[in-house]
Amino acid sequence: MANYVETMRKTAGKAYDSIYEDVSRLVFVDFPDYPNVGDSAIALGQFAYYRSRGLVVERCYCIGTLTPKVLESQIPVVINGGGNIAGFFDGIDAHRNDISSRLRGDTLLIQAPQSVHFATESAKKKFTEYFASRPALRMAVRDQQAVDALKGIIEDPLLAPDAVHHLGRIEAADPSQRVVILKRKDKESASKADLESSVDWLRDSASLRIGAFLRWKGKYVGRGAELLNLSPGGWERVAKRRLARGIQILAPGEVVITDRLHAMLIALQMGRRVIAVDNANQKLSKYANTWFQSAQPDITFASSFEQAMQLARK
Repeated sequence: MANYVETMRKTAGKAYDSIYEDVSRLVFVDFPDYPNVGDSAIALGQFAYYRSRGLVVERCYCIGTLTPKVLESQIPVVINGGGNIAGFFDGIDAHRNDISSRLRGDTLLIQAPQSVHFATESAKKKFTEYFASRPALRMAVRDQQAVDALKGIIEDPLLAPDAVHHLGRIEAADPSQRVVILKRKDKESASKADLESSVDWLRDSASLRIGAFLRWKGKYVGRGAELLNLSPGGWERVAKRRLARGIQILAPGEVVITDRLHAMLIALQMGRRVIAVDNANQKLSKYANTWFQSAQPDITFASSFEQAMQLARK
């Protein structure tokens, strides 16, 4: 496990050095202010990388607190990674396209590593017209299939692992049971199985829910949303609370069965054995096929949760 964690940390560091070449200061947008633990892990990994290279995060915003002031930025703007380009979430796609088309033309826009899944021709067309057409753009993706999908749309997309690898070894309590099953309950799930023993990333605590509710309301108050925003350090503290909750969910299992990419990655960095089941757009297998050939983590793929549970008994 130690070899896997260190191999992927070094691989990620080298790739991110290309993404952030000649960047010393930045504005970070789309900080994940919602319960998805994986996206918080991505943001924390990004910030860990910035510290390791001496990059300064001048300002940081979630979608709710993002103000028109950001579109006037003269220093590079970075959109958090994770999720899918032109995939399942039309509102996020429209938001990202809007940033690209309205940001100052001479300001570098960096899309941190994402997956690419063109769910519809309409989504692909809008991405091509409003996002990919931007001249001052660095687009990073996290699997080879995404690079292939962008051929003819974006010149030289940058292939890089997920930012969670910058966190290195993730400490967790010792296992207390054989298996933990974390199964998606959203539109990216490919399984219709109803497993009573499974969980998904749970809801935020009351204090996190209240804070997020108020900040998401910021998008209705224009420049006043700045008053609801947090400092970069404040955002990190929020993300650490969410990641800690995710670690607590996964930690009891000697084996983690999951169809979430970041449950897979976090569990591997905790030193757990993982049995992975692909989601609706094969996000897990695409990632593994791109990065795991030499790193060799303790992972097995199953065609279903039922098969995964059989494998876990062996």
